[in-house]
Parts: sequence; structure tokens; C-alpha cells
Amino acid sequence: MASAMVIAAGIGGALIAPSDAGAQDYGPNTCRQGYVWRLARAGDLVCVTPQTRTDTANDNALAPGRTLANGYCEQGYVWRGAWGSDDLTCVTPQTRARARYDNRQADDRRLAVRVWVTSVNGKLKVSGNHFNVNGRVRIVFSGAVSKSWTITATRHAGHPGGSFGFVPGYSARCAPGNPNSNVYAVDLTSGRRTVSVPFVYCVRID
Repeated sequence: MASAMVIAAGIGGALIAPSDAGAQDYGPNTCRQGYVWRLARAGDLVCVTPQTRTDTANDNALAPGRTLANGYCEQGYVWRGAWGSDDLTCVTPQTRARARYDNRQADDRRLAVRVWVTSVNGKLKVSGNHFNVNGRVRIVFSGAVSKSWTITATRHAGHPGGSFGFVPGYSARCAPGNPNSNVYAVDLTSGRRTVSVPFVYCVRID
């Protein structure tokens, strides 16, 4: 007797639409839990610790007293360079090193909540990254198949933030068809959710 199964139909990685955004949801620039925007200048959305943001604001306020008339820094201070050569704020060498480190970590600290669907060895696999590390994630199927699971996003090499690769147990060779189901994931710590990714839920042919 034929039984209903699923097969991956595509890959998705788009972000939550503004209409779905919850409180304190800043789209792709939302920071993971424990981080805030640096705001070294307007539009500086690099995610840093709250202490670093406070220190950055202090450095901005103290910069005039550390800057010589010719624009160079007093002895013991260097240009921060948080957004390149245009950032001539005078800070300690340690602070400049911190700004460069934070820039390198920026992508890992964003709560971009991405999800995509693949088929591995004939089985549906739902993967995601940019979630809160060690945070709970709800995976929700809708359409021809309706079910949800709650899993934990953890650290995996090569993936920013918390990530996962979840195999719900659906497997089979399926006849081709148009997508008739969707799956999305919700970061339960923040309430952020991904867009829905389509896939085919079909009848087994073997």
C-alpha cells in the first residue's frame, strides 16, 4: 500500500519578513543573546558585549582630548579603525585590537535565523544556523504534512551561531511534484522565526 513520504525540493535561507517581526526584532542585524550593537557611530551594528558598547561610548566622548591639532593621536593612543581608515577615534592599542576582533566575530553573533532543506541518502534533512547557541528551536511543518519538533541548536564547525541538522524520519524515493508543504524554524529564546521553505510531500513509489 502506498504511504505518504517527503523529499527535499529546494534550499531556503531568507530572513523573517518585517510583518512577522516581534518586539526587539531588528531583522538580520538582531544580536544573539548576550550581545548588543556597538554603535561606535550611527549605523554601526556590529554585535558586541554590553561592556564593549559602554567602553566604545566612553572612547568617543574622550577622543577630542586624545587628539592632536594635526589629527594624529597623543602618545599612547592609536586610531581605532572600527569601520576602516575613516575611524580616527583615538583609543588604546588594546581597544583597537578589540574592535578588529569584534568585526571578525560579527557574523557569528547575529541572530539571522536561517533554515534550508536538503535530501541526504533519501531522507529529508532540515538544517539551520545563526540561532542562539544552546537555545531551543522549534521546527514546524505545515501543508500536506503537519507536525513540529523542538530541538537544541549547538555549535558546529563552519556554521555561525547555534546550528542544527535535523532528520525527522521521512524517507523514500518520490515521484516528482510541485512543493505542497513548508517548514520553518523558531528561535524560542528570542521568538525570531525563519521564512517558510517549501518541499514536496509525496507518495512512495518503491
